[in-house]
Amino acid sequence: MGRRKKQPLDEATRAMIIHTAHDLFMEQGYRSVTTRQIAEACGLTQPAMYHYFADKEALYTEVLRTVTEDTKIAMNSLAASEGKLRERLVKLVAYILQHMPDDLSQMERDIRHELKEENRQLITQWWRECYLLPLSSLFVEGQQTGQIRTAEQHGLDPFAASFTLLSMIQRKPGGPGSSASPIPVEALATRTVDVLLFGLASEAGREEATVQIKGDENG
Repeated sequence: MGRRKKQPLDEATRAMIIHTAHDLFMEQGYRSVTTRQIAEACGLTQPAMYHYFADKEALYTEVLRTVTEDTKIAMNSLAASEGKLRERLVKLVAYILQHMPDDLSQMERDIRHELKEENRQLITQWWRECYLLPLSSLFVEGQQTGQIRTAEQHGLDPFAASFTLLSMIQRKPGGPGSSASPIPVEALATRTVDVLLFGLASEAGREEATVQIKGDENG
């Protein structure tokens, strides 16, 4: 008797598995979620789900690939949209705040401790493409138009500036650890961008610092 042919994969079912797994992983973390739990939530048996994904890690990696691909498309679109540099940076940060996991630290721990090295490297590359590159493209544009200092002018490298901005986005408004009355996303995004672009000093403080710098240079 010949081998039984594999049944063709149903894309709607595959998408449902990814969507369901995404919600469970983001709510409970990688370790707490089982493939049986995901299969039951999808109305499938475990063997049927394994027809689509070899194991939990393969499914988790595909969930993150799907998320980062959607993010890359949205971030690149916002970076290329009309508007001033600061306005577009605010849009990008607002998008990140609106779509980041409620518990980003949990997801970072899962990636670091639960996944194989090759999958961690893939996710790092996807993260770079969906977050770092769109942001750095705006910093490069700002340097080319004279709005942001170049490295020769004691400014930040565009990639370093992007890393700095991302590190300032610590948690999703309204997520775990947030205050009872979170700042609106647009306001928080604006404040975050302005701290990086203009610093924490007031107008008077910036004038005083400028005088001090000029004095140091002349001295």
